[in-house]
Amino acid sequence: MIQKEIFEKILEYETIIIHHHVSPDPDCIGSQLGLKYILQASFKDKSVYAVGAHSNRTEFMGPMDSISDDIYQDALVIIVDVGDKRRIDDERFMNGKEIIKIDHHPLTEEFCSLEWVDTTYAAATEMIIELYLYNKKQLVMTEEAAMVLYAGLLTDTGRFYYNSVTERTLRYGAEVYQFGFDKQALYANLYYKSIAEMKFNGFLMNHFHYTENGLGYMKITQEILDEFNITADYASGMVNTLANIKEIIMWMFFTDDKDLGKIRTSFRSRGPIVNKLAAKYGGGGHIWASGTLCDDWDMVDRIIKDADKLCEEFQNQ
Repeated sequence: MIQKEIFEKILEYETIIIHHHVSPDPDCIGSQLGLKYILQASFKDKSVYAVGAHSNRTEFMGPMDSISDDIYQDALVIIVDVGDKRRIDDERFMNGKEIIKIDHHPLTEEFCSLEWVDTTYAAATEMIIELYLYNKKQLVMTEEAAMVLYAGLLTDTGRFYYNSVTERTLRYGAEVYQFGFDKQALYANLYYKSIAEMKFNGFLMNHFHYTENGLGYMKITQEILDEFNITADYASGMVNTLANIKEIIMWMFFTDDKDLGKIRTSFRSRGPIVNKLAAKYGGGGHIWASGTLCDDWDMVDRIIKDADKLCEEFQNQ
């Protein structure tokens, strides 16, 4: 079993460095920090690090580590929630002695000595919980680990709403929910909004566009972000604002990101397959949840045209 193989590799190394993807979400950070906290509690003699940058919505989950290049020399690197090299935060991951990948997205690139890639899992955090359960005699779950793992599971499943959720997802959620972390504090960090954020949400609902084929979309420029004092990270994460509109079967957000010098693009769907569209424009993801980065608004318009055609084809099936 792959869960045992990964555990055996962990036993071999004194130093373990865990990486995540750029612009991380709670599932990404939850799987990374959850694994770190479990390994730290289980192996007091090992050095375990979590590296990379936070996004605004994940900072509450725990600090990242800053480490020097030489630590990678004899280290095991574990990459979570990301399938291709170009999206991994901190390119030093290639300097590890061995690399393991744990990911629930469709396989796009093989480059690790050991790869656990399985799209039947609703979240990467679900996979980390399973890794723990398969090796429960030697691994220790902590309240801190349970909190971040539950946060990732909660958000990547839309509070257990998405069709990716299985009976296993619910069982694993219960496995970590039983720990005594403050659930209300967690919900506050994940879901409470400021007045500025609520006003921005109202703006979205009043200004989004939609087509007769069932495509909904929103272009969020830097001017809009500045007007509402909202970050690109927050705005991009609001894509599911359009998720429950019955006339819309596919929805997309295009968000200016001055730090990246790109336009973030998020695709969501409850019908048309979107990861192939994302791949066409250099991105990827799940069949109903994907994304990419755009160079300019002309590229955005081309994506909208292609997406509307996808919706039309789906409606005419």
